[in-house]
Amino acid sequence: MKSRGVSRRAVYYTNHKDNKPSAFVMLSNEQGFTLVQALWHLQLFVFLAFGCVFIFSIAEKANSFDGYHQFSQMEWKQTVQQLEEDLNRALAVRTVKKGGVLEFIREQGQVVTIESYQDMIRKRIDHSGHVPLLQKVKRLRVKTDQHTTLLEVTDLSGKIHEAILFTYKGVTPKS
Repeated sequence: MKSRGVSRRAVYYTNHKDNKPSAFVMLSNEQGFTLVQALWHLQLFVFLAFGCVFIFSIAEKANSFDGYHQFSQMEWKQTVQQLEEDLNRALAVRTVKKGGVLEFIREQGQVVTIESYQDMIRKRIDHSGHVPLLQKVKRLRVKTDQHTTLLEVTDLSGKIHEAILFTYKGVTPKS
């Protein structure tokens, strides 16, 4: 028996082309954006804008490390202020080790030592532990007179920083 009509192959065959517009691609024959396309472009713009800001902030932080090995003037002023307060309350002040170490006695009887250690100046109480006071220091020199203490610090670049601190209780003889 022969079947009449359309062949089986022709039933499943189609010439239809899918021309549906994509939400992410603007075709040449379109006249404008869809809402989804506008939101996608806005999201892409925001992502790129914040990415650029993030990259520039990282670059700025990397540049701030250029001064890492330099002596800090703010740290120097803070150290001088702290030493001035300590020496105002000290009972006795003296220099030790040919002017390389400043030593004073607090009202509580504690012996406080200010000395150079590696590349910093540190503060020790009763020769135990230490607190860093100033970093990037090559050398510390201390001179004491009757009511003044001269603090001379040489930083790693060779520049000399000086401070005169007043002592009100008195200076003991050098040892």
